Amino acid sequence: MIYSQQNNTLINTKNLRYVRNPRISERSIDDTVFLIDTDTDIVFYLNPLSTGIWQLLKEPLSVLDATNIVQQAFPDLPLGKIARDVSNLISDMSKRNLVLNVD
Repeated sequence: MIYSQQNNTLINTKNLRYVRNPRISERSIDDTVFLIDTDTDIVFYLNPLSTGIWQLLKEPLSVLDATNIVQQAFPDLPLGKIARDVSNLISDMSKRNLVLNVD
């Protein structure tokens, strides 16, 4: 959940859908993925989880859906940890304008 100062409400981020920001450029070197903000030339390194989520964000995706996909890929990991990691990752990507809210 995040607080929206615009309308003084709490927003349930699990239902919001996100998609890649089209102004972000992707570069792969071997198995490593980097994102480049073309407006600022800032480069972001993606770890394996981030890379997987980035690939999923080609199409609009909610945090809940992303969590479910990761949980299916790693069924032995605790769901709470997966949910926190995915939520934190997408939140961080949103704050850095790597992804956009499409809802």
